[in-house]
Amino acid sequence: MKQAFLFPGQGSEVPGMGGALLERPGPVRDLLSRASKALGFDLAAAIARGAPSLARTEVSQPALAAVCIGSSLELAAGGVRPDAVCGHSVGELAAFCVAGCLEPEEAIDCAIDRGRLMGAAARRSPGGMCAVRVREAELPAVLAAADVELAAHNAPEEWVVTGGRAALAAVAARFPTVPLRVAGPWHSRAMAGAEAAFRERLRRVCWQRPRIPLAANATGAWVAHEDLADLLAGQLTHPVRWAGTLDTLARAGVTTWRVIGPARVLRGLCRANLGASARVIASEGGELQEARA
Repeated sequence: MKQAFLFPGQGSEVPGMGGALLERPGPVRDLLSRASKALGFDLAAAIARGAPSLARTEVSQPALAAVCIGSSLELAAGGVRPDAVCGHSVGELAAFCVAGCLEPEEAIDCAIDRGRLMGAAARRSPGGMCAVRVREAELPAVLAAADVELAAHNAPEEWVVTGGRAALAAVAARFPTVPLRVAGPWHSRAMAGAEAAFRERLRRVCWQRPRIPLAANATGAWVAHEDLADLLAGQLTHPVRWAGTLDTLARAGVTTWRVIGPARVLRGLCRANLGASARVIASEGGELQEARA
């Protein structure tokens, strides 16, 4: 039985995520403290009380990275390790870290810079994202309905489009959509400046090849000899191929899907992609809660 660790992306953050690990000494507290020094406030306290700042891109991205990476380190200390990893959007930073490509502290620093760069880009080009539930054959009509771009393929009939608010409203007038709780038009050309700057930032990382099989958003396939900085930076303007990523892992024999950190979003996507019988485990706060997807 093979087990994959899945790491959630922005929009999954919730007050209190990390649970008991927010309070006791350990890697979650250590990584949150590192982020707190850069942000200028106590990030663990902000998460615990559900501070409004948690919704800001500059805050949510390092918060998620710290909770997810720290929780993985806690699990590893207890002997729970993955056979494969993947992450959704910013969750890829945690996945690359757990795969052994970069150190936890470096991953937190990169999450801080990623959030800062994307937040600034969103202020220059405001917008958002929405999920559209259509068959693949209908997708070209969705993209032609307004000035929107494909941001993600999350499930067989769930696509995410990204763009300005007026463009998203035009799509919603013609197709069944669900607005997403995000602060900008992620995975679009509006992030081009952030992508270029983030790529330069990632060039300063001391990268290692994955020690654990790692599937990437950009391709939905296993990472082999690709440029890791290019993979992580390129996803800022390109779609997340999540349905393909889960399919790649399932074809490799993964049967247990462990969501690290806040699990609601990825648990639902596991259900949509893998069926109701998929074995999905939510691991957060040191508590292991097993549930059928």
